[in-house]
Amino acid sequence: MILLRDLIRELDAAFPLRRAENWDKVGLQIGDENAPVARAVVAHEATDATLDDAQNLRADALVVYHPLLFRPLDSLNFRDHTARLAARCITQNLNLVAMHTALDNAPPLSVKAPGALGDALAHQLGLQNVQVLAPSGRESLCKIVVFVPPQALDAVQSAMWQAGAGQIGLYDEASFRTPGRGTFRPLAGANPHVGALGQREDVDEWRLEIIVPEAQSEEVIAVMKSAHPYEEVAYDVIPLRNATNAYGSARVGELETGLPFDAFAAQVQANLSAPNLRLVRAGKNEIRRVACVPGSGASYIEAAARGACDCLVTGDIKHHDALKAQALGLALIDATHTATERAAVPMLRDVLQIIPGLTVEVCGLDTNPFSSFEL
Repeated sequence: MILLRDLIRELDAAFPLRRAENWDKVGLQIGDENAPVARAVVAHEATDATLDDAQNLRADALVVYHPLLFRPLDSLNFRDHTARLAARCITQNLNLVAMHTALDNAPPLSVKAPGALGDALAHQLGLQNVQVLAPSGRESLCKIVVFVPPQALDAVQSAMWQAGAGQIGLYDEASFRTPGRGTFRPLAGANPHVGALGQREDVDEWRLEIIVPEAQSEEVIAVMKSAHPYEEVAYDVIPLRNATNAYGSARVGELETGLPFDAFAAQVQANLSAPNLRLVRAGKNEIRRVACVPGSGASYIEAAARGACDCLVTGDIKHHDALKAQALGLALIDATHTATERAAVPMLRDVLQIIPGLTVEVCGLDTNPFSSFEL
């Protein structure tokens, strides 16, 4: 059994909460971070059905993509379904954690990171050369420079990498190392790793340089010091003015071969298990360069058009959104809000499943309120 804060820490490592949009409400929504958790259920969102499922499975935590609490409640009047669902979580002793735009804005896919929801959607659509379209934020970087004796070099750099340092774009475990000589003289009260009190030492050392997101620098410094054998560690933290890591929910990429619009639409419906599609025909019939946004992506219509995209795949397209896209020569495929976010649940599950002592269940209920209709 683990504590809820341990569960949240693992989610935060994969989908940094600091990257969530400032209007969003992510992380612990209902519950106690010090509560013990033995069983967690993962669902798209909190509904009566998913809470029933969590209760039947005797879950201690419900981890969802969509937050239940988006805005302050004026009262706990149970005629309001949000207030009623929140009360159910409390009476069931069910801790509720939401990830939403933290998952949307996660770092790129790598050996250690599952990527963002937009990356998963782009993969489902068969896109290649995928990049962030119209970033919503950028993460500042700094460089940590530390001087390490040769025998401790591997341990120190590995600890820093494990804490999130050393990722540059689609490459991780990046560093630069230079051999040199260091001097120091232990004073009264010191407990030196090498040398004697009052005597200057002249030793071989490596200058180790690793880039880290500024928001993670304190954590990386802490683990670096723990792995370092010296009582006093000499290190520098240098702010960088490099082009910083861009993040956002929208993606753009290319199909391996162009497809007629109808053929691409059929492929989208099959790959996303969408109950229905709404199509807006515009521009040329062949689709090759595609933008995609999980959930509601109408705000990216102009960015997709500027990016020379043939089509935008998303959900929640309104009448005037469609008219704008047509005027810009951009085809649209509205595959429903839920279907474009369907990958969120397995992504959350995969992160939680590696936590020792935690049993993870997936709610098998589809919370998409839209269905198809045939005469």
